[in-house]
Amino acid sequence: MQELIPVTLVVGFLGSGKTTFINEILNGDHGKKIAVIENEFGEVGIDDEILSGSNDLFVEMSNGCICCSIKGDLVESLNKLLVHAKNFEHIVIEATGMANPGPIIETFFSSEELSRSFVLDSVIGLVDSEHFEKNLEKFENSEEIAFYDQIAFSETILLNKSDTITAEELTSIREKVKVKNPNAQIISTTHSKVDLSKVMGTRSFDLKAIEETMPSANAVEYPFSWAGVIELKAGFYKFNIDHSHHNERMVFFKIDEDDLNDKIINYANSLFFSPQRRAKRGANLNVDEHILLDFGGEHTGRNILDIEFDGNYAFFISDHPSHLQLKILNREENEIVFNTDHSFKKVEHFHGNEINSISLEFSGALNPQSFEMFLNVLYSQYRDEIYRSKGILHFYGNDSRVLFQGVYSSLKFDHGREWADEQRINKIVFIGKGLIGPSLEAGLKNCIVE
Repeated sequence: MQELIPVTLVVGFLGSGKTTFINEILNGDHGKKIAVIENEFGEVGIDDEILSGSNDLFVEMSNGCICCSIKGDLVESLNKLLVHAKNFEHIVIEATGMANPGPIIETFFSSEELSRSFVLDSVIGLVDSEHFEKNLEKFENSEEIAFYDQIAFSETILLNKSDTITAEELTSIREKVKVKNPNAQIISTTHSKVDLSKVMGTRSFDLKAIEETMPSANAVEYPFSWAGVIELKAGFYKFNIDHSHHNERMVFFKIDEDDLNDKIINYANSLFFSPQRRAKRGANLNVDEHILLDFGGEHTGRNILDIEFDGNYAFFISDHPSHLQLKILNREENEIVFNTDHSFKKVEHFHGNEINSISLEFSGALNPQSFEMFLNVLYSQYRDEIYRSKGILHFYGNDSRVLFQGVYSSLKFDHGREWADEQRINKIVFIGKGLIGPSLEAGLKNCIVE
């Protein structure tokens, strides 16, 4: 069987030091024979006279590496390089400074022609630490410039020019990068210098390596902070809040259970993402509505609960009742207390166009057909806004782990190790734009075989 040639993609915003990194490969004393597919030859120290008069150019460097510029699409370019395969052991592709690397990565997942000769080994992203905040302010929300996209797709991120900022500033950048991509290996560098053995030859995209690269699960963030169940008779109740600094959001609805479960939480979450109904002081509050409690600038609220049927009701509120000094009073002015209460990690802020990551861990055997349907619906809903996905799955009736990873909607599956006596836990991570953790969690748990 032919040994596949590993390919590394190097991305970096303008001024990040990507060209310096490429120069280190082409001129450094690292003992590796690497072919570099360059975009801008004029920046890597090759004489312009050598470059003239040829569309496809191969230049052998003094350290044995090859620098090449090939016109045409990626598949065609790599196939042309095969003619020179005996001269190198690894390929590095430099992406343009503004480019979203997603389409290039997806090509390696979807092209059968490439998979016969090449394997995507790693994606290295360089970040300009010195101008990170300035670039963030200028380009974070740009549709044309893939600022955070490059971070989201990278397996290794080099925080370059780290010597030009303080340790506190570097820590802040590292934390912001980690929020966007918890998978990434983050290395601080100066002048783009790094041990190539740490960033190349890692086989980061190999399905067999998924178990070693899965991040820890992050707690799913919800649009509410607290929930509780209370038993109410049909009638009207005072809903009094005695301490608040701003308007609050809430939903409440009748349930058959005595306590919360996943289905109840998922329904509450869906209501919180439905249109709001503004309820001013004194207004009636109705079930199954996303209510914005408008205190009109006051620090207290006085509203009326309209309860049509006897039974248990689940309340979900954007702040904790103890902080709000919430009281529910019947006609006799007796306080009705909650039978159960639960706290949730509340999302601090959420903008639908932000890149974020969701990492989940949960037990339960998944129905393979249900999981496939979930993915079909998911990628239909988000289209090209799920950048990366990977996971270790427990499929019903399967004694081995099922491994998967994807770029956009191009997915690869394989069997991993047998579970044996180990606890069978599903571990899944998604990186994309505007991902809603509770919705993803609910969809996945709906695939569990009861």
